[in-house]
Amino acid sequence: MKPFLAKNQIVLFLFSNNIFELDAITQKVRSVVGVGSADLFIPKKITFPQKWIINAIKQAQESEKLHLTYQTPN
Repeated sequence: MKPFLAKNQIVLFLFSNNIFELDAITQKVRSVVGVGSADLFIPKKITFPQKWIINAIKQAQESEKLHLTYQTPN
């Protein structure tokens, strides 16, 4: 997922095979000057809609155009 901006927040989605690495990264973010706080949320389970993803990949492969998605802040 792409990072996004919210009111007075920057939200990042990180991945690691090691939970302790995520904690170390969070501690580094907290130590950056100007950062008010940093929270770490670790989901227990993540599910992906595999059929939708497979169909989206097939559709993109068949298209002659390059399709990029982006999110604009409100």
